[in-house]
Parts: sequence; structure tokens; C-alpha cells
Amino acid sequence: ELTEATYEFKVQYNERPLSAESYLAESLDAFKHSFKGFSDSFGRHQLRDILKHELDQQVLNLLASRYWNRPLEDLSAQEGEGFVESLSALPKADPNDQLWRLKLDASSASLTKLGIGRLATTVAAECLQAHVERLISSSTFNAHPFAQTAITQAAQGILHDLAYDTSDELEICVKPYKHRIDLEDSEWTRGRENVQKVLRAELRDCEDAVKAVEAEMGGKKRFKDVVAFIDKVRKGDINLEGNSSGGAGGFSAALLAKGREAVFLRDRADILRMRLLAIKSKACANKNNKYICPEIFLDAVADKLTTTADLFIDAELLSKFYYQFPRALDSKFRSLSPQQLDQFAREDPKIRRHLDVVHRKELLEHVLKEMEALKALEAREKRAGRGGRESASRLSERDRLGDETSDRRKRGWGLF
Repeated sequence: ELTEATYEFKVQYNERPLSAESYLAESLDAFKHSFKGFSDSFGRHQLRDILKHELDQQVLNLLASRYWNRPLEDLSAQEGEGFVESLSALPKADPNDQLWRLKLDASSASLTKLGIGRLATTVAAECLQAHVERLISSSTFNAHPFAQTAITQAAQGILHDLAYDTSDELEICVKPYKHRIDLEDSEWTRGRENVQKVLRAELRDCEDAVKAVEAEMGGKKRFKDVVAFIDKVRKGDINLEGNSSGGAGGFSAALLAKGREAVFLRDRADILRMRLLAIKSKACANKNNKYICPEIFLDAVADKLTTTADLFIDAELLSKFYYQFPRALDSKFRSLSPQQLDQFAREDPKIRRHLDVVHRKELLEHVLKEMEALKALEAREKRAGRGGRESASRLSERDRLGDETSDRRKRGWGLF
């Protein structure tokens, strides 16, 4: 049995000793090393990119709600001037036009008051938590539900405590922007360059969505027919009776719903192309023309908010998390009892088999050693038993000879 166990230990595990304690220590060291690599590669600049992307989406939402077209809810004639026509006049609009001033002021206020502290800390905390979970999935802890839960809870607890204070303090830091925003020429130029990238990406998404809707409608010909019909209805060239819930113009209700979506996406793409041309114009190179170039101004504001947020979160959230998390893991795993350690190690079938082989080999070696010790003890006892009998016989012979000599002395010496 010992020979078989020794052979298996040598062939399958290369005579690598293993215990639950050593396995946990090796796994924890490897995980902490991976976390150190992540913390070295993920800092303020990476966080800034994530926060800026999030604020870019907020800017797009504000532009969509106050400047761009909205989805078509029904097939009804368009009343008044459309969004495309209205925005086409913006580059030449009067800077004192109250409509455009109110739109931009309201958009700027919404951006600065959206709760940047909560938003930024939530985004940062979720990003860190996601990275920790990815590290778990690529480590030996992936096979251990107990360790996964312990590590995840440790990260969540630290991030929850840090995010609560960081969120409130960051809101205080950005409070001045809620009342006044002054932009430098360099900030305006940077915003102008960045917002073009954002709008181009949005335009690509719109164009891809149009192609997807076209495929769902059954091809380009049907797509054009349905869109042309909806355009005529919106212009008033065709009057529909009823709510068209059962279809109209020879098209089903489902096809008309897809057609409304296609018209919305087409108009949105037209608006984006038009605004990209306006942003590239000479007028939008001057920061004083912010009311006719709202996209640039809002992007510049988002950039200022991002700069404040990434500086603060880097110092108050990232740095503290990177310091506390490894120490929390040490504290949590070092407090495990021997039973918990063994339970943890045996969650992995490969490690359980390895531990069983090591344990079996050690037990067999111990049993064999005890057996050899017993045999040695038995041999000594046998030798001791033979030696005792020989000594006793020698003592008896000596006593007999002594008695005979004593008798002679008592009788004295005779002539015969």
C-alpha cells in the first residue's frame, strides 16, 4: 500500500508536498500578486476615461431631450416645424435668442446637478468590484465558492464604506460649477475635438440601427416603401382614418411600428451629420458662441467635472481601497479554523485528491514506522528473556557448587 501511494505521489504530483494551510497561503499570495498588478495598471488616467465616457452619455441624453428629435409615437401629421428644420437654423441664430439660451442654461444646470458625486463613486466602485471578480475567476479561488464569497464581501464592504463619504465630499468639490462655469480657450478647443468623436460614434450607432431595422422589415424595397408612406402621412399628403392600430396603406401594424422606428433613426442620423458640420464651422471655434454650439460647451463642462472627480476619487477611493483590500483578505483568511481550512481546500476536486494521496502516504508511513518499532521492541524483549534464563541457570549451578564445598569443609579432611 505504501509503495503504491508513494508511486502515485511521485508520478502524479511530482512529490510536491501539500496541506490545506500551504494551499491557502499559495493561493492567497498568487491572488494578491494579481491584485497588485491590477492596482499598478489601473489608476487615475484609466478611471478618468471611464468617468468621461459616462458623462459623455449624460451629455448625449441632454442633447437628445432638448435639441434632437424624439421617437414617433403614432402616425399623425407633423405640426409646425420639425426638429431637423429647427436645428438647421441654429448656426445662424441670434446669440440673444431666449429659446437657445434657455435650452443651454437648462442643459448645463442639469449636467452639474445630476449628482456627480454619487454617479462617479458608483461607477468607480462598480468598476473595481468587476475587476476583483475577474481576478477571482482567473485564480485558483474560482473553484472555491467559500473563498469567492469571502473575497467579494470584503471588497463590497470596503467600497461601500469608502463610497459613502467620497460621494458627499465630491459633491462639495463640484458645487461651484453649479453657479458659474468659466472656460479657457484650451478647454473649449479640447471639448470641440472630443465632442466630434462622441457624435461620430453616435452616428455610427444610428446607421447600424437603421440597417438592423431594414433587415427586420424584409429588405431595402419594403423599407423604402414603408418609410415613404410614413413621410407622406407626416406631411399631410395622406389622411388616415382611425388610429391605424390594424395597419394602414397596405402595411401591417407591426410593419408600421418598425417604419416609425426607422424614420426616427433616419432623422436622428441627419441631425447628427448636420451638427457635426456646424461644430467644424468657423463660428464654433469661438467659445463666445456657446449658445449656437451647445455640444461643445456641454462637453467642456463634462470635462471639468471629470477632472475634479478623477482627482478626488483617485485619492479618496482608489488609493484607500488598494491599501485596505489585501489586508482585509489576510485578516479574513488567517482567522479560519483547521476544519474551515480543510473544508476550503477540499472544495477543489484536484486538491482534494492530492490531499488524500498525501494523507494516505503519511498514514501508511506512520503505521509502518509503528509496526517496525513494535517489532524492534518485541525482539529486544525476546533477547532479554533468553538472557534472563541463562543467568538464572548459571546462578543455580554456582549455588550447588558452593553448597558442596561448604559440606566438605564441615566434614574436615580425611586420609581417605
